[in-house]
Amino acid sequence: MGRITSEFLSKGQRYDPTISFEELFKAGRTVWFMIAFQMQLNLPLILTDSIFGYNMLYPYTDDLVDCNSISREAKKDFAKVFHERLLNGESTYDPTVHFDGKQSNVEDLNLPSSLQPHANRVVKIFDMVKFIENDWKRGSEYDGVYMSLATIHESQMKSTLQHATTDDGYAPTMTQVEQVSAEKGGASLIAAGFLIEGRLTRAKMAYLEYLGFGLQLLDDLQDVKEDMKNNHRTIFTQTLAEGQMLDAPTARLIQYCYCAPAFETFSDDQRTVSDQKTGVTLAQYVRVSMMMFSVVLVLEAASRLQEFYSKTFYLELASLSPLTFNDLKTVRVEDKLWAIVRNQWF
Repeated sequence: MGRITSEFLSKGQRYDPTISFEELFKAGRTVWFMIAFQMQLNLPLILTDSIFGYNMLYPYTDDLVDCNSISREAKKDFAKVFHERLLNGESTYDPTVHFDGKQSNVEDLNLPSSLQPHANRVVKIFDMVKFIENDWKRGSEYDGVYMSLATIHESQMKSTLQHATTDDGYAPTMTQVEQVSAEKGGASLIAAGFLIEGRLTRAKMAYLEYLGFGLQLLDDLQDVKEDMKNNHRTIFTQTLAEGQMLDAPTARLIQYCYCAPAFETFSDDQRTVSDQKTGVTLAQYVRVSMMMFSVVLVLEAASRLQEFYSKTFYLELASLSPLTFNDLKTVRVEDKLWAIVRNQWF
């Protein structure tokens, strides 16, 4: 994991020397999941071009999709051109050409006027698709890769429905918020799975959809205060907007992490049996470890949100924590793990 993380950072900085550490960290979080999924599938642990391209899409597209300063017209035009790019590719696409990783020329883009001010970012987004095309040729048995990418893009664009606006009084309902969150989270990891394996069984798609929704909820819990500032409604901020505490949705998230599908076995798990006595496979160990780590991150996020919980529930959560909440709220588990893996301190 340390080697692949270092490779990812180096490759990101080579492609884009202007990218910030914060953006690379945002991108790198999903890299770890994809490494874990490679382990579950008994695949070589390598940083493929498609893994790199997919994860680098996040910091580049987030600024266009979620930024309040970008006009609705620009977002609408971006949604259209990027969807076309994902699903059908460039008109000049040649499956025999290998993208060399050097930034493409902005002047070669033919963008609507609304996107011209953002051309430098759009060209990077399109380059990430070229990285993906290095691994998965279009017009082949792997068309599901591009369908899954188009689906996650559609889901991300729907997230604009989660923005409450003061000028027209618009506010989403909890039903809308739940639907968008489920679609976005599930589609994200299904696409990640396609980029690793090329094709997926229905069982694996169901598992990834389940896990993706859970990770989306975790991310939303971690971002509660920031989302409140931006009037962005998630299941958690919508709960607060409706005058309720976060006790119930947080409890449901922890239960979700422990639910049976997280421990599901697949027909090909026997390839990686790591304990002959119990029959437990490496894939199962990885899946269980991921969910347990997710619970720790839920507790860490909750430890910083004391004002949004009832006193009784907050104390109950604290009793589940491996560290005292006073210690946990300052640890920043992901940052520490990122530093350990990045510097290979093990």
